[in-house]
Amino acid sequence: MSDFSVELFMKHLPEPILEDEHLRQLAEVAATCLEKCFKDTKNAAIYCRIDELPEGVLDILAADLKVDWYDYGAGLEEKRRTIRDSWYVHKRKGSVAAVERALSDVWPDSIVEEWFDYGGDPYHFRIVLEAADDENPIYPEKAVERVRMFKPARSAMDEDQAIIKTTFGFLIGTHSENLKYHVDVCGTLPGRKEMWRDWQDKGPSVDTSSFSSTYSPRPCGTSLNSLM
Repeated sequence: MSDFSVELFMKHLPEPILEDEHLRQLAEVAATCLEKCFKDTKNAAIYCRIDELPEGVLDILAADLKVDWYDYGAGLEEKRRTIRDSWYVHKRKGSVAAVERALSDVWPDSIVEEWFDYGGDPYHFRIVLEAADDENPIYPEKAVERVRMFKPARSAMDEDQAIIKTTFGFLIGTHSENLKYHVDVCGTLPGRKEMWRDWQDKGPSVDTSSFSSTYSPRPCGTSLNSLM
C-alpha cells in the first residue's frame, strides 16, 4: 500500500461493519492507530536515508557496519560522507581508490599521487589534502592513520606526511597613470582563472606606487568581453 488514511480504510470496509454503529466506531479507532503506524514505517528505511538520519543513528550504523575509521567526534556532514562511502571503501581496501575516498570523506577533493605521477620511487605515493574547508581543520596524524589502514601493503608513503593544498586569490593594485592591460589567448579552461574583480577581499593585497607598471594576467580561455 503506497498510502494510508482513515478515510481510505473506512471506504473499503464491508457494508455489515459500516452499518453497525459499534463496529464502525471500533474500525475508526483501529484506522487512526494504523494511520500513525503507517507514517512511522519510513523510519525503517535506513540505508536510503543517510542524509536524513539523526547523528545518534549514524553512530550506531558505524558500529554495525564496522566502519573502523569512523570519527565519533567529527561533524555531522563528515559522518554522513563516511557512512555513505563505507561500502565503497570496504570493497576496495588495499587500493589507491580506497585511500582517496576515505581521505575525501574528511577533506573533500583530496587526492593520492602515485610515484609515476611525480617521479618518485617505485610503489611510493604521497597524499595531497585540500584545506579549503575552514570548518574542518587538517590534522596530518589523522590522515596518516587512515592511509595506513587502507593503503596497498606493498606501497609506502613518501616521508610519512601529507602535502596540504590551499587556494586563495591576490588583489593587485597600481597607481600608474599609464596602465597596459593585456589578456593572452590560450586554451586553458575559464574555471582555472579568476580576474581581479573577483579577487577583492579574498586574500593578501599587493600595492605599488610605480608610474610605469604593466599588468598582464595569466592565460585564460575566456573571451575579453566576458572578463570585463
